[in-house]
Amino acid sequence: MQRKSLWGSYKALAPKTRVMLGLGGMAFATAGILLADLIEQQKPASDLEKLELEMLSPITVVDHKKP
Repeated sequence: MQRKSLWGSYKALAPKTRVMLGLGGMAFATAGILLADLIEQQKPASDLEKLELEMLSPITVVDHKKP
């Protein structure tokens, strides 16, 4: 018996089932984003947490001087 890959198993599902899986995934992601925003509004980051995140950030902002 040959085992199917994940993609092969997915393609073997009925089209209606694949649509429902896709919609379920999108609903789950949307709920996660909205829940994260709600939690962030209820408990904002402290100054110490913001400072720690700035120290970990590899991004450096450079202002350009006009010639």
